[in-house]
Amino acid sequence: MARFRETVRTLLRERLLDAAYELVADRGFEKLRMAHIASAVGVSRQTLYSEFPSKEAVGEALFQRELERCLVGIQAALDAHRDDLRAAVTAAADFTLTLAARNPLVRAMLTSTRDDGLLPYLTTRSQAAFATATAMADAYVSEAWPAVDPVARDLAVDTAVRLTASHIVQAAGSPQESAGRIADVFLRIALSTGEEGTGGEGSTA
Repeated sequence: MARFRETVRTLLRERLLDAAYELVADRGFEKLRMAHIASAVGVSRQTLYSEFPSKEAVGEALFQRELERCLVGIQAALDAHRDDLRAAVTAAADFTLTLAARNPLVRAMLTSTRDDGLLPYLTTRSQAAFATATAMADAYVSEAWPAVDPVARDLAVDTAVRLTASHIVQAAGSPQESAGRIADVFLRIALSTGEEGTGGEGSTA
């Protein structure tokens, strides 16, 4: 019975977040109201507040869910190019930037004009997201390309993650162009200590 109740609660939480996502995409986060979410799902505001005690909690949950979905996509992009470090980084950055450009929640973040909007999750409150993305990428590169010097690898991963976030906030070209530049920077840093271990276009042995 406990497992059933937990399953129902999880489904309700997802329905609430789905409704909030659609409302934010349509109206922006500033115009989002808790009553609108409850009405869209057909539950009482008390039920909504039992899952999300505030509008800010809804915003944080939306951001975390999109971040998790993005990390799954990045993993797939990296897996498709395990034999080529440059291609893997390019594909991961391209996926992230393309997704961000098309994602209505990210657009809502970038067009937010208030301090209590969603933009801080990409700027002043982004440290947790950076830490999660950096840890995942660092672990992946360490396993897939062990020849890369650990110190250079850590610096390269951190730089690539921050550059990608910077391009999300202020695009300097198409996702493909930006991804290529991010990969170039990553390779220059990651392979800057004399660890050759490379063949062809950025592949690693």
